[in-house]
Amino acid sequence: MVQRIKNYGYLLWQLFKTDMVVFRQNIVSDVINILVWVGSLGLIFTYIFPLLGMETKYSVLLIFSNIAGISYWKIWEGSFNLIADLEGDKTIEYYLTLPIPSWLVFVKMVLVHTFKALVFFAITFPIFKLLLWNHLSLANFSLPKFALMILVIGLFTGSFQIFLASFIKNVNDVEKVGIRVILPLWFFGGTNFPWKVLYNSLSPKLAYFALANPLIFAMEGAHGAALGQTGFLPFGLCVVALLAISTIFGAIGILRFKRRLDLV
Repeated sequence: MVQRIKNYGYLLWQLFKTDMVVFRQNIVSDVINILVWVGSLGLIFTYIFPLLGMETKYSVLLIFSNIAGISYWKIWEGSFNLIADLEGDKTIEYYLTLPIPSWLVFVKMVLVHTFKALVFFAITFPIFKLLLWNHLSLANFSLPKFALMILVIGLFTGSFQIFLASFIKNVNDVEKVGIRVILPLWFFGGTNFPWKVLYNSLSPKLAYFALANPLIFAMEGAHGAALGQTGFLPFGLCVVALLAISTIFGAIGILRFKRRLDLV
């Protein structure tokens, strides 16, 4: 049993390193894309919106939403690549012939997705801070907590990617999922407002209903780590909730793909 686990771990590591080769080839382009996207939003939030009356603290909230949400938007691209592979080269079928449980192939996808999220954060956050300087306050910022939340968000978005992709029939449907699922969850997922605004100012019932959106826990955790815990859901609750949700989404997605690929 021990030797089998070692063999599984070795093959999983080799698959991970293979993906890292491709990742290194594209990392400069990926980072430029992220900097252009997040940097543009950050500059607008910081220098333009306050001229229209937006409070600076709200601009900072939006900035950290987009920093924490980098891996979320990668779901769109990752889903497309996975479905395109199933319709084209079918490299996943080669991975599934290796002497490891089929579910480990999908776990590898989640781990790669999570690792990329950490790398993008490590590269883009310092640049983002330099770009905005004093306009991006770090007075209440906790690097360990925010880094942990980026890790947990990466696991969640990686698992959610597998889950969503399992419902996509072909590449033409990827855009539909993006517009009908990814975008609405983003806009109503606490990226633009704290959850307690719903609870205190709108409707407690609506606020509790909003907790069905898993992105609420991701953003509340990220905002609490970046801006201080006051006014946000408890950090520990967000971590535990996201890990549980990740496990559920990941398990369902893997089971659906196993049936789709006749692996069960």
